[in-house]
Amino acid sequence: MAESFDTVLLRFRAAAEPTRLRLLAVLARGECSVSDLTAILGQSQPRVSRHLKLLDDAGLLERFREQHWIYYRVASDTEGGRLARQMLESLDPMDPVLAGDVERLRHVLDERAIRGAGGEPAAETTIAAELMPLVAAELGERGHGSLLYFGRAPEETLGGLARRARRVVGMNPSRQTVQRARATLHSAGLNHCVLQQGDLAALPHPSASFDVVVIDRVLADVERPDAGLRDAARVLREGGRLLVVEDFEALAERSADSNPLSLLRGWLADAGLACSRLRPADVGGAHLLLAAAAPDTEVVAA
Repeated sequence: MAESFDTVLLRFRAAAEPTRLRLLAVLARGECSVSDLTAILGQSQPRVSRHLKLLDDAGLLERFREQHWIYYRVASDTEGGRLARQMLESLDPMDPVLAGDVERLRHVLDERAIRGAGGEPAAETTIAAELMPLVAAELGERGHGSLLYFGRAPEETLGGLARRARRVVGMNPSRQTVQRARATLHSAGLNHCVLQQGDLAALPHPSASFDVVVIDRVLADVERPDAGLRDAARVLREGGRLLVVEDFEALAERSADSNPLSLLRGWLADAGLACSRLRPADVGGAHLLLAAAAPDTEVVAA
């Protein structure tokens, strides 16, 4: 979409400074905190913060909070973000200044991976690795504009799904899990993946902002699964798809007097979602259910 002369001029002026151009080049590779950026650029925190504010005010960055930290990255789905990435395409990646920044960014990612170490139990890793192809098969071969994953294994699942969408957000309630996934996915070059800590019932995203939402084995552990599903439905675009993966045994324990399949269908219906397919899957020794759903048009119309 074409923008005004003043808006484009503001963005070019914001980028036309050595430190700010370096910041854009780093933040196009994934999200970083101010402390990360001070280590990469070797500049003081106040100086880096001032440059970030100018870039953010010009609409070249997006930011989000994670507990006490604020993370920045080049905006992925805005006119400002697209302009920034077009400018960066003209840079020589082997330029000594940029190459040095990338090397220091790798060290930051390595430190993130160490802080997030401990990882998942071997059984959980096996489940995630075997589950990913099933999720991919449910979604089909076509690409998507945007995908949101909320679940236990953002690292493993998005490692296989991320290339199917232009914009990808992975979320988990644990900051340790998010840190580990952020380090792994960004180190693998999946820079369009945003990793965030959060709550399924309070997703920090606008309505109608995703083509696909995947919820992976978290509903049985929350008090109000319908609230989480309702917020997931809120962020789905018209014609979007929701895929829910749940543990059969966990559902059975949740309600001893209800069939797990009926329980999951009921949660979806309570959230205004129509279940189009529900099938079992034995993965890594776990008994899972995969449900495909979409907003119920009759409920929405009412």
